[in-house]
Amino acid sequence: MNDLAASEQVTADTPIVGQSTRRPAVDRFTRGRGVYIADIELRDVLHVALARSSIAHGQILRIDSDEARHCEGVIGVFTAADLAGVKAQPLLWNLPGQQYSQMRALAEGRLRYVGQPYAAVVARTREQAERGAARMAVRFEPLPQVLSIDASLAANAPRIYPGWKDNIVGTTKWRTGEPEQALAKSATVVSGRFVSQRVHPLSLEPRGVLARREGDGSLTLWTSTQSIHQVRASLAECLDLAEHRIRVIAPDVGGAFGMKGCASVEETLLAFLAIKLDRPVRWIESRAEAFVGLHGRDQQVDLDLGLDADGRITALKARIVLDKGADPTPCSFGTAWVTGAVITSGYRVPATDVEGLGAITNKSPTTAYRGYGQPEANLAIERALDIGASRLGLSPAEIRRRNFVQASEMPYITPAGMALDSGEYERLMDMTLERFGYQEALDRAAAPIDGPTCTGVGFACYTELTNFGPSAVCKLVGIGNGGFDVCAVRMEPTGHVRLFISQTPMGQGIETALAQICAQELGLQVDDVAVSHGDTLTAPYTAYASGGSRGAGVGGGAVVLATRDLARQIRRWGAQLLSAPEADLVLVRRGVEVLGDPKRRLSMSEVSAAAYFGAFCPEGATPGLEARAAYDPPALAVSYGTVAVEVELDRETGKVTVRRLTFGHDCGTQINPAIIEGQACGGAVQAIGAALFEELRYDEGGRPLVKSMHDYLVPLASDVPTIDLLHLTTPTPFSPLGVKGVGESGTIAVPAAIMNAVQHAIGPGATLTELPLRAERVLEALRASADCSLKNNSEPTVRK
Repeated sequence: MNDLAASEQVTADTPIVGQSTRRPAVDRFTRGRGVYIADIELRDVLHVALARSSIAHGQILRIDSDEARHCEGVIGVFTAADLAGVKAQPLLWNLPGQQYSQMRALAEGRLRYVGQPYAAVVARTREQAERGAARMAVRFEPLPQVLSIDASLAANAPRIYPGWKDNIVGTTKWRTGEPEQALAKSATVVSGRFVSQRVHPLSLEPRGVLARREGDGSLTLWTSTQSIHQVRASLAECLDLAEHRIRVIAPDVGGAFGMKGCASVEETLLAFLAIKLDRPVRWIESRAEAFVGLHGRDQQVDLDLGLDADGRITALKARIVLDKGADPTPCSFGTAWVTGAVITSGYRVPATDVEGLGAITNKSPTTAYRGYGQPEANLAIERALDIGASRLGLSPAEIRRRNFVQASEMPYITPAGMALDSGEYERLMDMTLERFGYQEALDRAAAPIDGPTCTGVGFACYTELTNFGPSAVCKLVGIGNGGFDVCAVRMEPTGHVRLFISQTPMGQGIETALAQICAQELGLQVDDVAVSHGDTLTAPYTAYASGGSRGAGVGGGAVVLATRDLARQIRRWGAQLLSAPEADLVLVRRGVEVLGDPKRRLSMSEVSAAAYFGAFCPEGATPGLEARAAYDPPALAVSYGTVAVEVELDRETGKVTVRRLTFGHDCGTQINPAIIEGQACGGAVQAIGAALFEELRYDEGGRPLVKSMHDYLVPLASDVPTIDLLHLTTPTPFSPLGVKGVGESGTIAVPAAIMNAVQHAIGPGATLTELPLRAERVLEALRASADCSLKNNSEPTVRK
């Protein structure tokens, strides 16, 4: 806890960091008063619908728009030829040697996936625009399709981009020690291909954009985004506009999960149309469009994990391949980079050979999705450790205990150069397993089976990279932006505060957490702080936006620095008004008072009114009370934890049900435990969906099999057990408040824990390595296995 949080001056009516606090925005949302892109009313607004490809790969011969142009209400039809002067969208991540597709808003020359937009129809109503888009037609010459990673990487694979030397976006590598020699000397080597399937981020609000050209020729664009400043920069480059002539606004954002973390081609398209037509234009993505829009995951990890006879890791070799779909979105193949960077998790690995690459296929693009490569890495390492423990006759807990990095070794530099900053990995694992009742669960699973169902028990440990930055790391990995955040804070003449943040709320409650920090530092109530965000006209610049679990750690760091500066200003004015030394003044209970003499006190409104009156300024002060600060973290912070689950397996149907889930985690100092609980449990629910149900599949012609929510299975309330959450707190030294991130923690270890539990239920004979655990996949493993009541340490056969 920071010194102010533990200060004797903090009283019962002061908001405490670490105390659950209500979220003022929740009342507005539950009353249906949120304002989203579709809710914003502008005069004379036109509507945009996109005509999309129905084929996976083909050369465009002709686009026929005659019928669409004659539809009622249609104002115009636009294709790539009309956007010839618009530049290609810039990349956020641009790793050395990376190939670039020259992303465009509308298909140019080729159609490369089902759902790719090739024309924009503008009409007076949304219905008219959609009818016009439905009447668009395109003549094409079919081209060979590339629909899998293996097909993409084949030596004779058709080139999806003719100018590329192959279908690989780019590669990245890490190597330490002598992994080949270490693997050769290992007592056992666990080898397998661990697959995290293609899924949909499925935010409650699909994407949407509204653009208007203003009377002075400037541009205002409303968009459902996590990154207003990055959108502004992208628009400036693509449209050759000065950034000060562009205003980007993010109103309420109905969920994002990383999918809205980068600038999109639709934003460029709508901005272009608004300028071209000199009318406001709006595009709202339908749910059907979203299913052929931006996807997540779709990654395979070929892993070799060496272990000595005592179960200690000797070496790790991994080849990570991310299916990028038909276009490397601005985040590029960063997901594969992160998987490689965290594949060793919280374990000592003396020798490594890790390669990550992104491959192009004729499917929808994959982009950032909650966890961003970390669940994929966790599935591989945590499954491999369980397999290795079985081979060596060790318990899953013991093999991890023998390999954990210890608190006394921290900060510990991983093979990828990341610092494990603080934590007690073994202690939290033991706490979680004890709370879960691990041994009792094992005993239940070993009991004779009565009926078609049996139980299985499993767990997985994880680490999470959070507080994304610093700027030096961003530069190292090819990110064109820095890793800092900026905050501004102003005390009004009434003594209330306006906090200007660069982070974007999107349901995670960051505005409440940052208001708490501000109130804590100034001795105010949370209700005394109003938070402004989501508008480039007023929001301070953020280099990397809201992502990478950095809101509280990095955004909060900027708030701490700015509010402490403001606090110094307040004490300076208070010292003059109270005729006391500045060092003797404390901020408490919405006022300023002399330490040890509470009768010598001024309310905050009295101090601020004097500051705004401006007469008799203290030496070194100026009228008014405002402060601004930037925070660039010295390093990332690493959250960590353990997830334990008990599953029930129906041997006749293959259905898996998660009966119990205990989640132990450590995200450093907790600002608002209620928000942390929501983030951790929400992520865990998404991960249950990824483990058991969700998958975006394609047929042999590259056509998506998921077209609506009827086709896409997500967890229902009945599929989710009560999540038992417990906390350990080890503050990070790399944040002013010791805060680590928590936004992605819930997604990371749950799939591996569930797979370990299902494997335990199935027993030996077949090894699960691929998500999701659909009933047919489980039944296949059961058929290849001994009876699920049989639990022994025989070596399994890896089934890919």
